[in-house]
Amino acid sequence: MPQSPKMTLRALFPTFLHEAWYPDFAAEKEQLIRRIKQIRDEDQAGREYSARHYHYGFTSFRSRDRLYTDPAFRKLVDFLFQAAYDYGHKQFWDLENFELAMTQLWCNINGRYNFHRDHVHPYSQISGVFYVQCEAGAAPISFKDPRPARWMVPAPLRENRAENTLITTLPAEEGKLLMFPAWLDHGVAQHHAESERISLSYNFELRQKNPG
Repeated sequence: MPQSPKMTLRALFPTFLHEAWYPDFAAEKEQLIRRIKQIRDEDQAGREYSARHYHYGFTSFRSRDRLYTDPAFRKLVDFLFQAAYDYGHKQFWDLENFELAMTQLWCNINGRYNFHRDHVHPYSQISGVFYVQCEAGAAPISFKDPRPARWMVPAPLRENRAENTLITTLPAEEGKLLMFPAWLDHGVAQHHAESERISLSYNFELRQKNPG
């Protein structure tokens, strides 16, 4: 019998997204929620910015984005570093000569009807989000295929899958963190649940180690 020709599907230029679950989340959840709401109450500049640009929600991105120095987030920040190094090692980054530095950590509270337009994070290697409060019906996060050519003449699909679709959405799940390339277009759909959707967002960059 004639043999079938050898055929192989090879993946080129993949976009890697890292997922991890914070092991101490159950013990820290209520403390994290209290601290984030306290930050909202204290942060007048953040509330004023949010009233103008982040309707029905609150973000400390423009006012308090160095929350990695806050003692309330110390253990979580340690875990974010652990996950970031795992993410880099699995992609064969040069972590002998470079090290990861967290440059920003800020909090977000999505009230009903709040959303976040698609955007990227310049000047970073890793961006990500950690979900603190996301009850049933919380708005998902979406990611766009970063290859412009895909949008020119997309093929009709028999089945939408993360591997072949132009836009992928992932549910917000309490205690989970996501890490992805900072250049990857992402956004948050309009939030329709009654309860607030609470998260922490962050950026990492690679810095060359001192030779000494």
